[in-house]
Amino acid sequence: MSKRKKADPLISVLEHALDLGEFISYNHSWDFVRSLEEVKQKIDDLVKDGQAERAVGLYEIFLSGCYEKADEIDDSGGNLGMFFEDLFCAWINARQKAKYDPKETVRNILRWMDNDDYGFCYEIEKNVVKVLNKKSVRLFEGAIMSRFEKAFSKVTPKKGQRVFDYPWEVRKNVSILKVIYVESKNTDAFLALCEKTGTSPTDCENIANVFKMKRKYQDALSWVEKGQKLEKKGNWGNQSSFGLTGLKQDLLNKLGRREDALDLAWAEFKKHPSNFSYEKLMKFADKKDVKHWHQKAIGKAKDASLSGFIDICVKSKEWDKLSEHISSIDTEQLEGLSHFVTEKAAKGLAKKHGITAAKIYSALGMRIVNKGKSKYYHYALEHFRKVCKLYEKAGRDQLWVDLVERVRRDHSRKYSFIGYFEEIVERRPLKKPESFKTRTMKRWKKQTSYPD
Repeated sequence: MSKRKKADPLISVLEHALDLGEFISYNHSWDFVRSLEEVKQKIDDLVKDGQAERAVGLYEIFLSGCYEKADEIDDSGGNLGMFFEDLFCAWINARQKAKYDPKETVRNILRWMDNDDYGFCYEIEKNVVKVLNKKSVRLFEGAIMSRFEKAFSKVTPKKGQRVFDYPWEVRKNVSILKVIYVESKNTDAFLALCEKTGTSPTDCENIANVFKMKRKYQDALSWVEKGQKLEKKGNWGNQSSFGLTGLKQDLLNKLGRREDALDLAWAEFKKHPSNFSYEKLMKFADKKDVKHWHQKAIGKAKDASLSGFIDICVKSKEWDKLSEHISSIDTEQLEGLSHFVTEKAAKGLAKKHGITAAKIYSALGMRIVNKGKSKYYHYALEHFRKVCKLYEKAGRDQLWVDLVERVRRDHSRKYSFIGYFEEIVERRPLKKPESFKTRTMKRWKKQTSYPD
């Protein structure tokens, strides 16, 4: 009798890391996915060490395990989905290193994309085509083209029909083919496809970017301008392009028309003051004029957009100006802003402008509890703890008392929150959520112990 093949020891590592049957809450999802990344690194190392065949089997178990885990995790942050995409591309790379049949690789890619109940493979082709070698890309393109032609043969195109007016099977395969053509810089094939299904502003941006990569800046500019004309002809939905204006600025600069690029950047900044449009503006300003344009931008943003003003002040470390403006506005205005805007501002202000920082942290906390987002209450509590410390340090205890009264008045029935808030009021240390490691070690102890 032949000896039974010994199981790969890394399979048990995968099993332990995925912990199937145990639900992972949102608060622990980041730690959970980070632990999966550590296991993935062990398999990645096998590929580097010339053990690609062994790695392929492990990747396949891992991918399947992630899919099994999909119903056992709150992945609202998308961490598991992003990890799956990286894992999927690593599996493709390992198959190619192991010299496996590229036809089988492409077939399996397509099957995963077809049988995707959780959206893990949504637009995964954008990264897949970057990993596939040239032969596999051709096979992938051929398979998608075959699907497109089959779906397209069942419809009768109408004059002026846009790509999103076609059935899903046509739209899906057109989208994948365009990704392939952009990656391979094949403008001829891209344009031929647009001839069949129509050209959108997004198509114009993609074609322009390919010409830009080829250093054909005038051709690229022509496509940008075509895309901008199309934008004005109606609502394009997800085929609308928000990158055309910025791309036009870059192309004008490449063509030696820096002043035109600056004028366009300023016009765009006035319409949408933000950190992004500020960076574009500063990019095209002459060194001797940077201070002038900075002051001009700060003034415009202050009048037009609170979030834009905060973003720019944080970027340029204009803490005094930021503190002065924040002090002059209502807390309710701050509560309406995203934490992505205000958290950095509060952190930067805390050292020299503690009262203003406390005002922002207060708004951050109130924003969460006002919306009743219970899974984020621990963030709100941490914000309120910082408010307490900052007001105490500044000797402004009454401001803290006012906040406590407001929270008690408006949120006393939020039982999963108010008890912990009262602990902060009483200056008790805040309990941190149990870490992923602690939870798993407790599980190990339970599983390896006998009942008393």
